[in-house]
Amino acid sequence: MSASEGKKSFVQLLKFVLIGASNTLLDLVVTFALNAIFGIYYLAKIIGYACGIVNSYIWNSRWTFREERRRDAREIVTFLAVNLITLGLSLLLQWVFRDRLHLDAWWTGFAGENFFTKIINGERFCLLLASGIALLVNFAGNKLLVFNRRKTEQIEEPTENAEE
Repeated sequence: MSASEGKKSFVQLLKFVLIGASNTLLDLVVTFALNAIFGIYYLAKIIGYACGIVNSYIWNSRWTFREERRRDAREIVTFLAVNLITLGLSLLLQWVFRDRLHLDAWWTGFAGENFFTKIINGERFCLLLASGIALLVNFAGNKLLVFNRRKTEQIEEPTENAEE
């Protein structure tokens, strides 16, 4: 990997992290709001995550991976598949953390009753933990599978011959 390719990948990572943060924030706000209003924990997570998926595709395809973008059905299908797998992982981790490992109760006992735990209660702690892990998996899937045109698929730019 050349220095310019390394710099490009680093800039892409920074962009992806910024977009990932906005996706996560959008996901969490929608999830928390729907759960608070309607008390629909897992359905709220699915709806919140769907909002994050739409935001993610728009920004990553037009900004982060603009040059690697294929602009075809395969890209969209692969993007949706990576995100649905990530959603499934997130839901599975929430279930494991909350309903099997009881990290919600652990968090409440560990952090105690205070202002902070009223905002980040045990249920939200499990959600945040699962979302953090899912974010890393999602980045890897997008970088390696969705927006990774093979060198043979990329349009080669003409190079000037130094000997001429």
